[in-house]
Amino acid sequence: MMNSYEMHPALRDAPKEQILCFTGHRPRKLPTGKKLELLTATLYYYIDVAVRQGYRIFLTGLAEGIDYLAGEYVLALRSQNPEIKLIGVQPCDDYEDFFRKRHYNSQHLQHMKNAVNALICLPGHSSDAEVFFIRNRFMVDHASAVIAVCTDKHSGSMQTLSYAKQQGLAWCHIPADIELLYSPTPEQWPVLRSGF
Repeated sequence: MMNSYEMHPALRDAPKEQILCFTGHRPRKLPTGKKLELLTATLYYYIDVAVRQGYRIFLTGLAEGIDYLAGEYVLALRSQNPEIKLIGVQPCDDYEDFFRKRHYNSQHLQHMKNAVNALICLPGHSSDAEVFFIRNRFMVDHASAVIAVCTDKHSGSMQTLSYAKQQGLAWCHIPADIELLYSPTPEQWPVLRSGF
């Protein structure tokens, strides 16, 4: 199944060492208020680090939460540097219906789909939970690094991070929820990294 997507121009023409993917929690597993602001600033900080290290192609799974926050920032960076590209990887044919049924923000999804440099639509139906695992593995298999924002050890995002580590990708793990005894700067957020 993967072979038909290997030749997608957006991936074929990009050196793998320049491709990074995102994974992270949906809004219900993210903090709110000031803590979310600090977490978002930390995510942006490490995207900037990735750009300084030469990453130019960013893969988003088009989900609510971290995917959307990261995608918005990559689009802002792209407006200043046309070498930067955002590629959307849609997990199934009926993803819009899935968004509506889950009461996610469909405007966010449409905005991202309209704004990405390329959209890769994987086959399948949202009633099959495997499509989301396949999407996550597809992104990891086509990237050389991952930024993960997650805490829940049983989440799809943590599973994606574990798979990326198994595949030898560079990785940056930003815990989604920490006890704030003070307001840390992004550099002070307790981030784990390897090869990144």
